[in-house]
Amino acid sequence: MKVGTKVLLVGTTLLCLQGNVNAGSVAGFGGSTEVTQILNNLQLIQSYEQQVQAYVRQGLQVQHELQNLIANPTSVLGPEVGQMINTIGQIWNGGNTMGYNLAQIDKNFATTFKSPTAGNFAKMFTSWHQTNTDTLQSALRTIGTQRDQYASSQAALTDLYNRSQATNGNLDSLQTLSQINIRQIQELQKLQELMASQAQAATTYMASQTAKDQKGLDDATGLMQPYQRPIPAAQSAPAPKWNLFGR
Repeated sequence: MKVGTKVLLVGTTLLCLQGNVNAGSVAGFGGSTEVTQILNNLQLIQSYEQQVQAYVRQGLQVQHELQNLIANPTSVLGPEVGQMINTIGQIWNGGNTMGYNLAQIDKNFATTFKSPTAGNFAKMFTSWHQTNTDTLQSALRTIGTQRDQYASSQAALTDLYNRSQATNGNLDSLQTLSQINIRQIQELQKLQELMASQAQAATTYMASQTAKDQKGLDDATGLMQPYQRPIPAAQSAPAPKWNLFGR
């Protein structure tokens, strides 16, 4: 099953669970801020998952174009390379932003609701964000610079490409871009899997809370049964007999 399908199914499941959890407020859980926040987080993950899918498609298209240029590096055109650099930079920025946001959201959730699971996901998203950042940073270190020296990722990639081209020629500069792009695609796929794992964990948690809520209701009903007396059915009085003849 594809990651996108997994997240969609998880989202549908959670939306179904929402009604059950909110309805079962006997145990004091239904409609809580925690439940609402979990559902909000799921909706954000669904939105991010669609964006990641779009980034992966863009990255694969750029990779196809790069492979064509690598096969014939003498035909490199400035505008073509410039557009590919812009796309790679936009993908890098978008992925990094999503990873950072999810890490912060999970960190805040873990602190607010004392959730070890959310704390673990915060660490995993933070680790992913750092790894993805290193994808560009390691390439820039080869030319003696770093990301924060540039106004944008696109500017950093442009400088990296131009310096590599001046030193090693078209082929090496294109291969450098290709390596960065491939690494980004791989990291985005890992981000998809991580988001799907978090959504699945949320589903499992919500289902367990729903079960506890229902059990609390059942237990309360069972405790009350010995003290409940059956209500007798209403009985009609017999109709009076009238002696119309005085006998």
